[in-house]
Amino acid sequence: MGVGTTDGRDKDWFTDLYHDNYRTLLAYARRRVDEQTADEVVADTLLVAWRRRDEVPEGFERAWLFGVARNTILTAARSARRLTRLRDKMRSTILPPWAACASEISDRASALLPALQSLRETDREILMLVAWEEMSHAEIGEAMGISPNAVAIRVHRARKRLADRMTMLSGFSEA
Repeated sequence: MGVGTTDGRDKDWFTDLYHDNYRTLLAYARRRVDEQTADEVVADTLLVAWRRRDEVPEGFERAWLFGVARNTILTAARSARRLTRLRDKMRSTILPPWAACASEISDRASALLPALQSLRETDREILMLVAWEEMSHAEIGEAMGISPNAVAIRVHRARKRLADRMTMLSGFSEA
């Protein structure tokens, strides 16, 4: 049963990894892509975790999974853009998947959505990892392949750009 695995990373290890992370991975993916793609992203992420179980850094399993899921989502997004161009659809007619949740959030958060949409993808992603996924800078760094210090700098700059956009788009001003 444990043939070919090291450090006890067998079926029980994977079962625990699955139970500890499935719901948060699915929620993460569903905020970024449609439901069917989110299910595929999570399945692919867990398949990669099983196949590469000896490469999953101990103590950073969750962050590693989010990194794999993020890359899977980015790949899916590239494929979707190619398909969209192939079908000659206007990109502006497609709302980001997470925009659908705007009606479920508070009025202040609703004011935030246009500003968040106007940010670059990298700024939006790092802010979402901090705010929605509640990941630490170390976890985000592991997921994105950068240092925790670089994460802190990027988060600071992204927050500044978001505040500037909110001011510009709606007259909202942070105190």
